[in-house]
Amino acid sequence: MLLRGLFLLLAFGAQAKPQLNWLQTDWPPHQIINGPYQGQGTFDLLHQQITTLMPEFNHQSRLVSLAKLEQVFIDAETANCTVGTLYSEQRAGNRLFSRPMAVGPALAVGFLAGRLSEHQANQPDGVVIEKLTQDPALTGVYQPNRFYPEPVLKVLQQAGSNLSSYSLSGDVNAAALLLSGRVDYVVEYPERMEYFNQLLPVAATLEHRAIVNANIASVSHVTCTNDAVGQAAIAVIDRLLPELWQQQSYIEAMQRWLDDSARRRLSTDINQLQQNALMQFKSWPDNAINARDQ
Repeated sequence: MLLRGLFLLLAFGAQAKPQLNWLQTDWPPHQIINGPYQGQGTFDLLHQQITTLMPEFNHQSRLVSLAKLEQVFIDAETANCTVGTLYSEQRAGNRLFSRPMAVGPALAVGFLAGRLSEHQANQPDGVVIEKLTQDPALTGVYQPNRFYPEPVLKVLQQAGSNLSSYSLSGDVNAAALLLSGRVDYVVEYPERMEYFNQLLPVAATLEHRAIVNANIASVSHVTCTNDAVGQAAIAVIDRLLPELWQQQSYIEAMQRWLDDSARRRLSTDINQLQQNALMQFKSWPDNAINARDQ
């Protein structure tokens, strides 16, 4: 891939710089399009560091919805890339994946402190989500149009589930839904809940529990369309990432929205990926990082 990318760049060299369209979604705190933290999302900051080192391309941002982002790759629109994508075999069929660009907490169950601490679904190693979603006394919400691990996909397809889809955004604040009592729990990423919580006039005290049989850490990648420009971009990004993983500014950007407990849990995984960044690395769905006790 790297040699092919270099040849492609040499071919482009006699012409104008190739243009990369970077697809962005309103997905705080990974990508923050507006508000007081505009441009300070985790992937916003990592994207800035990566593209600064790619002057051989012209970079253009394009705002799309989550559903449209997936459709762009399915339709094979040319010269499109995005940051922070989780690997799946289905996605790998319609786009190219870089080496790992970031590691963060995996999807979890978030709730007000103490609210579900004694629930029978809570186990020492996390929440048995099948039990939680079948409790008729509870109401839970999740964000539609994104990739979910197998344990969550199964409960979304079960009859009688108390989980409902909700488009969570700055206008529909997931932490506010919990604080108001409208819902009992949210299936969401801990750093995303932290962002929502910081937007409240008075922050709530939240708890996050890992989902049993799913990872407690997730690895994300840069992805690009499988065309000449996309191939060249991934080749350059794969060359840059090993060095970026060794820079403290890159790790700090990766941890921008993590609380202290999440930083401690991920420290081993970050060290592992810093070492893996020095060699070819490929992750697979749901086993990029072995799940461990919290």
